[in-house]
Amino acid sequence: MHHFIASSAMFSLKISILHIFLILIALGVLFIAFMVISAAMVKVDRRDIFPTDKDRKETKEIKIGFFSDTHGFGCLRSPEWIAGKFIENGCDIVLFGGDCVHHKAVRESDTKMLTRVSALLKEKNIELIAVHGNHDWNLGADDFVKMGANLLDDNWKEIPFDHKIAICGITDSERGCRPWGTIPDGFSSFDGFRLVLVHNPDFIYSLTDASSLEEKDLPFDYILSGHLHGGQVHLPFNLEFVFFREDRIAREEGILAGEYKFRGYKGFISKGAGNGFLPIRLFARPEIHILKFHI
Repeated sequence: MHHFIASSAMFSLKISILHIFLILIALGVLFIAFMVISAAMVKVDRRDIFPTDKDRKETKEIKIGFFSDTHGFGCLRSPEWIAGKFIENGCDIVLFGGDCVHHKAVRESDTKMLTRVSALLKEKNIELIAVHGNHDWNLGADDFVKMGANLLDDNWKEIPFDHKIAICGITDSERGCRPWGTIPDGFSSFDGFRLVLVHNPDFIYSLTDASSLEEKDLPFDYILSGHLHGGQVHLPFNLEFVFFREDRIAREEGILAGEYKFRGYKGFISKGAGNGFLPIRLFARPEIHILKFHI
């Protein structure tokens, strides 16, 4: 009798352990499904940006579409959807912050996104301007021309709007010690609104600390970046950057995404439209941006 009771208890214990194991597996599957679904739920972030200390009642407006880090098939939204959002929101120009390539070897899926987005924008006379990301180092200027994007590679151009605006693109290289480009003197002295586009926000560390400078003495007015993905799988206390990534502005300052002011410079960091490594996200939804600048 005692043997029977002991056997029954052991059997019940095995069943309980099996149930717990199956529950854990089910929860794990649901958690992974949640991260994959999050990776596909690209958010349209609409916001007003006041880059200068001018009286807000006296500012003029320009609406800029901005997206970054599509990573080829790592972006789970179609180019038609992305371009459509920029068009229906009345963007005057669209900027791409780098990393259209997912692997070192460039694939058709990498170039398809910008090619299709630029074609749809061109139908509405909307220019697409791009910079290199750290994954794009095998792409040359001709490749961007084929994709229909105007590559700014450590150079700048004035945008023909009603008010004076110039955009400067800073190139990025592969990983490691980045040989950052420099801001051209002609851009810094431009008499109008000066916007810098660079893939990695750590570019700021290559600049002179401007914390003590007045706004009129800065080499530019605002900077747009991507690269960080908001952590992509965002852990408490920014642990993804503490253990797995070496991006300084995220590790040292806790600046991962959105608007910020650092070392005297004002900027904005996108969480990116696509996903690196795996198509998963946690507490860092992918996004594209409709930025209404009041300048």
